[in-house]
Amino acid sequence: MTKPEEPDTPAEQPVPESDDRAVDFLDGNVEPAGPRKLKTLPLWAVAVIAVLIAGIGFVVFRYVLADDAAAIECATVTGSGDSAKVEVVGCGDAAAFRIASRKDVSAPGCAEGAYREMRTEKELLCLMPNFVKGNCYVPDDPNQAFKVGSCEASDAIKVVDELRDTSDPSPCPNGNGLGYPEPPVVFCLETPGTTDS
Repeated sequence: MTKPEEPDTPAEQPVPESDDRAVDFLDGNVEPAGPRKLKTLPLWAVAVIAVLIAGIGFVVFRYVLADDAAAIECATVTGSGDSAKVEVVGCGDAAAFRIASRKDVSAPGCAEGAYREMRTEKELLCLMPNFVKGNCYVPDDPNQAFKVGSCEASDAIKVVDELRDTSDPSPCPNGNGLGYPEPPVVFCLETPGTTDS
């Protein structure tokens, strides 16, 4: 049996594959190869993180997403009585009304309050004025509504505040407010055209 040939020179000797394992230089031992274990968080830390995530999620939903989900819808109404027509529009200054609620067409009416009721073929719309804090409004008699106007007008009303989650106007200055129960909101009003200067 013949002996396998060996390389003649050291340069031809096979080079061993590199070993990436860490060496303990104090005692010359090599750490065993294999994946390193990840450290796990203690159970209390996982619980704290979960509570923080839940709290942040609640705040985002309550104060950010909820406002988007319950975006205010507006409408214009032209005419009065049986000839009045309602159209859903964006909530700019031209929109005289906010849609306070939508009800089934068979509903007997809106909640108690100064709502304008408009029935379509499909639903009952309960409308409230599209008042914006800081704006003044004058009557739009042909359409039984209010429109943005001059604060100098003798019949102008000014919206000085909007209180949400309440229908009680007593917190308004001198209790002058217009409250709605559905959704609960109060518009605090003053009449700048009749105040003494």
